[in-house]
Amino acid sequence: MLYSKKAIKKGASAVKKKKIWIKGGILGLGLASYLLFKSEPETIVLKEAVPEKVTTTSLESVTQEDIYLIASDGLPLALTVIQPENQPVKAVVQVVHGLLEHRLRYSGLASFLARNGFAVILSDSRGHGDSIDEKNPLGQMPSVKRMLDDQLKITRFINEHFTNSPVYLYGHSYGSVLARLYLQKNDQKIAKLLMTGTVQYEKKAKYGVVIALLADLFAGKQNFSWVIKKLSNFGSTDKTWLTNDEVQVEKVLRDPRMLPGYNNIGVTTIWEGVRRLKDVSLFACQNPELPILSITGAEDVAITGGRKGLIDTQRTLRTIGYQNVEMINFPKMKHEVINEINQEQVYQTILDFFNR
Repeated sequence: MLYSKKAIKKGASAVKKKKIWIKGGILGLGLASYLLFKSEPETIVLKEAVPEKVTTTSLESVTQEDIYLIASDGLPLALTVIQPENQPVKAVVQVVHGLLEHRLRYSGLASFLARNGFAVILSDSRGHGDSIDEKNPLGQMPSVKRMLDDQLKITRFINEHFTNSPVYLYGHSYGSVLARLYLQKNDQKIAKLLMTGTVQYEKKAKYGVVIALLADLFAGKQNFSWVIKKLSNFGSTDKTWLTNDEVQVEKVLRDPRMLPGYNNIGVTTIWEGVRRLKDVSLFACQNPELPILSITGAEDVAITGGRKGLIDTQRTLRTIGYQNVEMINFPKMKHEVINEINQEQVYQTILDFFNR
């Protein structure tokens, strides 16, 4: 078949335009990706942790010891061990703190429990407080698996140093997410589970994971995408949702150890953890009689989902196979029930649960 010069020229022009459109599309996609996921670094200062014993102190018949436990990848995990000085240890409470915070915020509760016969292990989760190094800077949580591996390392530490003492796991806020995921294959390692500020499962978490993974791809895992920061609502100076106690709110605002936010991979880990809460198939449920207690504030609806969210959390745990799940929702309390105006009531509720 023969074509005229005019037709050939027209065809060549069409091909050229198509190439221009393709190049323009690629450039446009690149520009859109940059604008969508461009980095807005947080004001985070990297501090070096020293992998050795730091201090030992005694207060009101309670001893406190700060140590570093070396994780499988070499990261020094900062631990504070608070225990009774002159009485036997009933059990060891392993504490998993929430987002943006650090282990020392639980010192008051730990001392209370220690005076009542319990040893308490406080730890800075990877990327928080003093659990950092060059590969694990502040604001970075590399994966759900790594965060859980760290908690398993701490449980083994407890088993080695407190022989024959039962382990009670306590997770607050996102720590309650990690505590529930800890149960998947390890519920036989603990004797009780306590949760406060219990995070509800959110359907949108799966979409958040996709967006976060795109941010990891286009902006880099250790960068801080503005859109991720916006969606996560980190950086807000409004902390009144934490507690009704204005003194505690002021402490949070003045606390230099509190984080302003997380990098892209850190946010990916947060949303991935929430997404997995409903993945019932991942739970072996080897300890169906495990006593589980959730303590929340009735004004903490955004985090717990209110009555509907708490019922859903309880139903999910029972669907997995756990038969002993109790939910307590204190009226007129917010997210941090252990830092509320009536914290004594919460302290006593926790003590009663541990003493059963």
